[in-house]
Amino acid sequence: MAQIVSSTSEEDLISFEDTIATNHSHQPPQFSLIDLEDVQMDNHDPPINQNNETLLHNESMILHNNGSQASEEALYDDTESESEQAEYETSQQLKITARKKEQKEKFEQWRIRNAEQLSNDEIKAAKAKAEDETLSIRELMSKDKSQIISDPREYQMELFEMAKKRNIIAVLDTGSGKTLIAVLLLRFIIDRELENRARGTRPRIAFFLVDCVTLVFQQFAVLHSNLEYEIERFCGEMGCDLWSRETWQKHLKENKIIVCTAEILYNCLVHSFINIDQINLLIFDEAHHAKKNHAYARIIKDFYLAADPAERPKVFGMTASPVDARQDPVQAAKELEAILHCQIATTSDLSLLRMSVSRPDEQIAAYPKLRFPYFTPLSDSLKARYPELEVLNKIFKFAQEATSELGEWCADQVWSFALAEQEAMKLERKIERSRASEQIPKPIEQLDNEIDQLRDAQAFIRDWGFGTPSFDGNSLSPKVTLLHGYLHQVFERPSETRCIVFVNQRYTARLLGSLFSRIGPPYMRMDLLIGTRYGNPGDAKVSFRQQVLTLTKFRKGELNCLFATSIAEEGLDIPDCNVVIRFDLYRTLIQYIQSRGRARHTNSKYIHMIEEHNREHLQIVTDVRSGEVVMRRFCEALPADRLLQGNDYNFEGALAKEGKLRKYTDPETGATLTYASSLAILAHFVSCLR
Repeated sequence: MAQIVSSTSEEDLISFEDTIATNHSHQPPQFSLIDLEDVQMDNHDPPINQNNETLLHNESMILHNNGSQASEEALYDDTESESEQAEYETSQQLKITARKKEQKEKFEQWRIRNAEQLSNDEIKAAKAKAEDETLSIRELMSKDKSQIISDPREYQMELFEMAKKRNIIAVLDTGSGKTLIAVLLLRFIIDRELENRARGTRPRIAFFLVDCVTLVFQQFAVLHSNLEYEIERFCGEMGCDLWSRETWQKHLKENKIIVCTAEILYNCLVHSFINIDQINLLIFDEAHHAKKNHAYARIIKDFYLAADPAERPKVFGMTASPVDARQDPVQAAKELEAILHCQIATTSDLSLLRMSVSRPDEQIAAYPKLRFPYFTPLSDSLKARYPELEVLNKIFKFAQEATSELGEWCADQVWSFALAEQEAMKLERKIERSRASEQIPKPIEQLDNEIDQLRDAQAFIRDWGFGTPSFDGNSLSPKVTLLHGYLHQVFERPSETRCIVFVNQRYTARLLGSLFSRIGPPYMRMDLLIGTRYGNPGDAKVSFRQQVLTLTKFRKGELNCLFATSIAEEGLDIPDCNVVIRFDLYRTLIQYIQSRGRARHTNSKYIHMIEEHNREHLQIVTDVRSGEVVMRRFCEALPADRLLQGNDYNFEGALAKEGKLRKYTDPETGATLTYASSLAILAHFVSCLR
């Protein structure tokens, strides 16, 4: 395997098997689990014993007997009178009673104190030992310890000082601590907000906006660990879309910061649950998404720019790269600046950044040329038996593509996924819906015939002998064989390696997961990390809760390999991940930068898998690496005092076009209806119907 340089050429590609470095595995640390019953108490505390009352009683009896014996000897030796003896015994008895009472009170206080302590310890121990599957999403996320800022780095302070003075987009590598700059800015803004409130100004609130639900909880954990102010987090899964104005006003009143997806804030602004002038700071995480009709862009276009400049909130954006498509990096950067009304900024001394952020060792893994897609015997049989069954067309297409990329065994597995019991029922409903949507519905007999054919195909697949995957023939593609060879080297013995394999399609992730569950190395513990949206037949249905559980297990080391789609590219904080494999190449510069950023561990590896003699693959690798250099030079060369109006991107022209579109504002509530928000309003209305 050859290390990539900026001038990557075809001659740089050498055999992967001959050049892969030997994996240096380490024995995992040994943990000892101690039950609560085995914990020893402090020496100065008496042990818990159900017979403590009896022990105290026996002790008092011994004291009483010793006291009585001593008094009798004193009376015999000194020949005291009987009255004096009675008085002495009475006084001694009172002393013993008082001492016994005092000891009882001390014991009772000790028992209550230790019972409370033991209860707290038991609760903590039970929560620590609780199965993650039984915890809520909030509890799962709260178990992960977030970093606490103690000493911000010099480049973070530099960008923080810039952000205090003007709206900026901080462009820094993944893992460089952009969120910590946001924490510093939030602390500054809220301290100033509290001073303003003390002078009688109306309250304002800060919003930390993210693009996906996973980041809501992750970024909330970071802010909550580093800020002492009231913070809350919201996402669509919590039912926020159906909340009333009163509910939102309550949350806005009780908190200083809200972490949420951009859609949540956009809907609040559309319904006038909150006005833009009630916000003191807008933070856009992964700011490169701000384009076209994304919620980031709509918040700025529809509400921020429409507000009085004196009442607008401060804006702070964060991204690893302003480029989110295959386009000119400089032009993309200018467009992003104009849309977010910010200036791009990066550290003036990149050497400080390089010292703080470790880069992975990038390598190329070249596999032999793949075969052209074709139909397997199973697909041929299905095509011959059910040529008119249109509902299977998508499955035929993907199964055919899979023969080239993955091999025959995986291609046939597509059918076992797509025609499983639940999936076949969905296909039946799809056939029925297609008839209902036709202008001239097909005869009911034809509908029944298609459903009968689908059920027959399901039975055919159920009886098909899929066999076991083999490295002989065309069962597995050269691409899969190469991946298996590397993963086998890494996980053939106990290892601390954490690996993420990136693919472009959910089907690919599921097929690789199914394959490696059968032929994977002995110490490989793998799972899938894919998005929650699904639609194609046989597509894996994954909930957000399952995503969180998978990430939690990966961080804890219960899993050491993930087959992931683009959902894992942005924002995942996994410090111990040290191998990232691009099974399918990235499509854009930002995908390359962000997936590379998952390999944060020291001495980590980032592996580009490409086809031998494939000039398109080589060009993709070369383009992203050269594009990153161009973008970095552009950011470094930006003068600090330049004006946004100097950008070449005609943002005012784009806004003028939108200004011609009709817009309605409710005179009573202030709610706004635009062409861009109309579908969201309609969806909200339908969801409120009972």
